Amino acid sequence: MDLTALAQLLFFSAGLTRRKVYPGGETIHFRAAASTGALYQTEVYVVAGAAPGLEPGVYHFCPGDFTLRQLRAGDHRAALAEATGRGDLVADAPATAILTAIHWRNTWKYRARAFRHFFWDAGTLLANLLATATALDVPARVLLGFADPR
Repeated sequence: MDLTALAQLLFFSAGLTRRKVYPGGETIHFRAAASTGALYQTEVYVVAGAAPGLEPGVYHFCPGDFTLRQLRAGDHRAALAEATGRGDLVADAPATAILTAIHWRNTWKYRARAFRHFFWDAGTLLANLLATATALDVPARVLLGFADPR
């Protein structure tokens, strides 16, 4: 997988696909994957190791300006492999997408139901990610178990 394939995976799963500006200046952003209440609490991080065109490190994906911002330099795939308990699948992957949720973006409105929304929204994003990976012939799979202390 190269940087072009990674860009396509990020665009079609979590990317900003359209902007609509209304009279008065209000801008509405549309994303590749829907989100409850258009609150977009799901964040995407990339742990890169041997991805051509991308230095090893941990990155945050920003859909607003379509950038990867490096948070940590170096190859962190071993730590990720240990946290997932699936080193056989993660340790040698050129890149791994990690989804998290920013709770306050959703809980202020949906309260206790927000936890359901985190899973729904992540599932929608993952469906797009897997469909794009299939179209690009990039091997992909979903891992759901993490060792919380790690």
